Amino acid sequence: MGYRVEVFDKAMKRVGEIDEWISLDFTVRLLQAGIWQLLIKDGTPQAQLIEKGGGIAIYQDGVTKPILSGQVDVFQKYWTTVQHTGPGSLYIGGKCHNQLANRRLAFPDPLRPITEQYKAPKVRYVHRAESAGQLIFREFDMAMGSAALPDRKVAGLNLVDRKLGLPTDDVLRWDVIGPKIEEWYERRKVAYRFIYNPTTQLIDLELFQPRDRSKDVRFATELGNLREYIWTLNAPRATRAIVGCAGEGQERYYYQRIDKASEAEWGISHEIFVDRRDIPVKIDRATGKPVRENPEMTTEEFQSALYAAEEAAEEALREGEKDGNFQIYPIDTEDCAFGRDYFVGDIVTVAVDGTEYADVVREVVVSVDDGGKATDIKPKIGQQGTGEPLNLYKTVFDMQRKLRKLEARM
Repeated sequence: MGYRVEVFDKAMKRVGEIDEWISLDFTVRLLQAGIWQLLIKDGTPQAQLIEKGGGIAIYQDGVTKPILSGQVDVFQKYWTTVQHTGPGSLYIGGKCHNQLANRRLAFPDPLRPITEQYKAPKVRYVHRAESAGQLIFREFDMAMGSAALPDRKVAGLNLVDRKLGLPTDDVLRWDVIGPKIEEWYERRKVAYRFIYNPTTQLIDLELFQPRDRSKDVRFATELGNLREYIWTLNAPRATRAIVGCAGEGQERYYYQRIDKASEAEWGISHEIFVDRRDIPVKIDRATGKPVRENPEMTTEEFQSALYAAEEAAEEALREGEKDGNFQIYPIDTEDCAFGRDYFVGDIVTVAVDGTEYADVVREVVVSVDDGGKATDIKPKIGQQGTGEPLNLYKTVFDMQRKLRKLEARM
């Protein structure tokens, strides 16, 4: 797939095209601000097209809409005696237009200026009657659109309401709107993106739901669209959680929970201690049973304290439980290409070692050479590559089991 870059100025007007660069790298993200970076020879007419406040729109061959657009926020001159000689090179980069969602807060009362927020309710409740799509539109509109306060309006926006998804509710107070909408997405699966419209020369708000492309877009070694895959199984880091509650010395109550299944599977017994002196339960030395730390506690309060000890143990075991994950590194082919056949937000399928796993494409990293051809395309599916990867232990365990059966037959 080939790519081209068009440039717009501070007023969102198209001013030209860049087709001579050294390298182009960009990342498209679901519900987050993607990034782009262009390395170009300095001192050339094309290098001078991009100005402060302006930006770029990246197009893919065969796709009418830009695949990413955004303002410039960094210029970096680069000169060395080895490679970037003569006038040197210029790194120009920025974030995609989704960054707009991270530049606005959800005011307790969006119709009042900052000086009058003291008159607003302590919290603002969003209405359950609105669909998730309508709720997203309304928050953007009040924060930066036509309904916003004059000094908060963002020029060049085209915000269109859309009834999409199930209703949702929440409580807002000074939340950054972008991360808040990510929370709504996890509940209602309605997403958005801000993208430059070359016809109107405005930034459109597009509201959408993930497309289920799992039957049409598959990544597998036999299809030739996987460059590499890695799956990992990790042994548990904790199988026995011991919670120390209130009480002093020999009156202290200890609760233990054991993950017997993991101990049997891995042959590991690993103890950890959780200090929870705030749980008001102590031991009755005569019976060995837990009792109230304070005799005035009600039965309900005592049961809640016992439950808190169980929850603390369960949480500790969850944090140290056995886990599994896999990373895949697809490549574009004639039959399956990013942008044309799938996009961030779509559900696709990965088939590895006889096991199929379907999840959402959260991010795609693209590197483009000086000829406009993509040299590397890296989709991240599900929670792959995040700081909180999804625990796919059962899926990866099935991969290992099926692979062993295949090896045994061979």
